[in-house]
Amino acid sequence: MLAFYFLGVGLVKKAVIPVRSPLLVKVLFQLFLVFGLAILSPSAFGQGGSDAPTPDPTATVQARIERARALAAAHQLSAAAMELESLRSTTQDDMIRNVTSVMLMSICLEEGNYARAASLLEETFAARKVRKDESIRTYFALAGQAVNGARAHLARYRSFGINVGDPLLPAEALNDLERLRSLMERMSVQAKEITRDQPRAYESLALLEDILGIRLSLARNDEDREKWEMERAGVRLGLTSSQTQIASLNTASPSQPPVENKGVPAGVPPTVAKATEPAPTSAAPTSTDGGPISTGSLNLRATRRVVPVYPAIAKNAAAQGIVRVYVTVDENGNVTGVFRSEGPHLLKGAAEDAARRWKFPPSEVDGKPVRLIGYIEFTFTL
Repeated sequence: MLAFYFLGVGLVKKAVIPVRSPLLVKVLFQLFLVFGLAILSPSAFGQGGSDAPTPDPTATVQARIERARALAAAHQLSAAAMELESLRSTTQDDMIRNVTSVMLMSICLEEGNYARAASLLEETFAARKVRKDESIRTYFALAGQAVNGARAHLARYRSFGINVGDPLLPAEALNDLERLRSLMERMSVQAKEITRDQPRAYESLALLEDILGIRLSLARNDEDREKWEMERAGVRLGLTSSQTQIASLNTASPSQPPVENKGVPAGVPPTVAKATEPAPTSAAPTSTDGGPISTGSLNLRATRRVVPVYPAIAKNAAAQGIVRVYVTVDENGNVTGVFRSEGPHLLKGAAEDAARRWKFPPSEVDGKPVRLIGYIEFTFTL
């Protein structure tokens, strides 16, 4: 490099003798330097390393999510949160943002970062007006994770024999519990607003019941407890009314495209959900009002089953468990509506979509066609 440097100086000097221009000398000198660098380091100009493999963006993102999960498992919560926040801020993919948001929610509740938990919920709650159903699903996933995190947080207090209603607790504990109360109260307001949207009324009422149950367990005193008990009782009445109204509807939903799947095929991967097979029951269908007949589990009655696809967001959040989907079945054996579901929030949507495509034999009582009310269970395991 040094040899070329001095050689360049010499060439410049020779080149500038006829023109006697200091500016031209400077320009030529810089050109010689650039030319020398190009010869000595061609890779710096894109001529080297052309055979190097290009990193797969999807694999990189997945690796970062796995790293964040491992950090959280090792209780390195701040490092895990930083990794997830970095992913959220740089990705344009909604699915990745949803996955990282759900994971962040869990970490926030574990480390008591209620302000960040509230901001995640507010962001998704506000987006529902633009993105509607898609954003509402994400909100329910986040809210469900917040409910689970709040329960785990309270369980930690109980494991140490601490009464969360004790006003003589240390200031740090009182402040922590007060912020958790505020988060639950804000979530209850959001759930009430979503309840006004009839297609999501039952699901939001079920979420609201969970939230109020946690807020009730955080009661400061008897007066506070009475207030939240009354509110929770009202929501439970609303749940009962909502279930009765939806179950008694006699209007069929838009037809679903047929999806043939007779049970769970052999060799189903362990990360794909399956229909749960309950023990056979001899209980006869019963009806007291001439409406749809309540029959309990419908799993064994099906003539066509559809296995739900395990949602990617649920896989990444390690969500698993049993989802019970309550449905109405018309006289021809078609599922005409899903009126509620129970189980992990991240898995409910996939289970409900699959349940709508199940098929049953026509049902009769005393020679007359009848409609049925029952449930289908799906087991999601990783």
